[in-house]
Amino acid sequence: MSSTLRSAEIVPFLVVFGMAVALASCESPGSVGSGLSDSKAQVQVVRDTIEVVDTTGFNSFSGRYAYFSAGGFSDPLFGDLAATGLVKPSLPSPDDSLEENATMKMRIIFDSQNVYGDTLANQSFEIYRITEYWRDKAIKLKDNLTLDESQSLATFTVEQEDSLDVPLDPAWVSNYYRKYAESDDANADSVYANEVHGLALVPTGSNKIIPLDAQSTRFVIENPETDTFQVASSQWAYQLKRQNEPATAEGKAAVYNMLEQILHFQLDISDVDITGPSIAKAELVFHQDELMMEQSVSGSVRRARSRSAQLHFVSPEQTPDNLIAGTPVSTGIYSEEDQAFHFNVTAFMQNAFINGFPENRKFYLMLPADGAVRASLLTIDPDSINAPELVITYLNNSTD
Repeated sequence: MSSTLRSAEIVPFLVVFGMAVALASCESPGSVGSGLSDSKAQVQVVRDTIEVVDTTGFNSFSGRYAYFSAGGFSDPLFGDLAATGLVKPSLPSPDDSLEENATMKMRIIFDSQNVYGDTLANQSFEIYRITEYWRDKAIKLKDNLTLDESQSLATFTVEQEDSLDVPLDPAWVSNYYRKYAESDDANADSVYANEVHGLALVPTGSNKIIPLDAQSTRFVIENPETDTFQVASSQWAYQLKRQNEPATAEGKAAVYNMLEQILHFQLDISDVDITGPSIAKAELVFHQDELMMEQSVSGSVRRARSRSAQLHFVSPEQTPDNLIAGTPVSTGIYSEEDQAFHFNVTAFMQNAFINGFPENRKFYLMLPADGAVRASLLTIDPDSINAPELVITYLNNSTD
């Protein structure tokens, strides 16, 4: 890691107020330094370039997030994507009854702000019966459940709306739902859980991927004579295939959420002559290549963006479990001003300069997992003007 001292940013000050003003004008975005009162100190900024950044990926969990995705899109930067949504309706409460000729519909609600692909295009789907047992707390993104594709249970097309009612095949309702919903067996719930495996939303085109709102997407039962009622989803998840992924431009790294592809790196601060208590602010900065991302799409095509990212510092031997359950060192906020994720690591670096880094740990940068499909292109070239870097603002008490 190379380090440079910005001597032009050395600002002498004599009082607390003057120091606060100087700190606030040093680096953008955000303010640095507060509660510091050394009347002889100078503010200095050191920038340490992160020389080596690599990518890695995991087949991680995809169920029980805020969204579950379905659809397809051919992304010129990130490959051909196909997402199959998985969902299973709950059984009705004892107060509700499913009449013989009742109609069952899947009410799809999705977040139009996080569509991945052509927002104005139509996206078609087939719904098939899942034929193997799965649990949404255990299924992973790259798993491949078996489906009965010999018979479609429904066909539907998402246009520009953000909600849709899809009638389900009456034969499926009768054979795989009503007989459990109306059963007098005290163990009907557990029998249903083991014998019925739910529905798969399979894309038949590649125009866009929609993130279905897991809490709002429900099943509506319309009885011919009694009241209409709704049941929630008992399980939800999705599977994702990514094929024909092009080579990433030199000095760039593709990052995908759901732990599909993340960054990892180490920091070497051995050549940085700073003491922990003198640090007023420390920040890790990773720039997103907005120009390349914008030039690779046109018109009404959009990618779902992440406005934050997570930074973990964990043992590689325990990944990805420690990334899923662990608490991030910092959550980086994306700044439109410089098109970069900024991670505040002040307290972390203060401790590191005093006690050093624990052995056998690495930094991991990942996009948040929420069940939508998201991607970013980050600059990792250490010779670029937008190289990833550690920026430290500190007080120098030297009288030299």
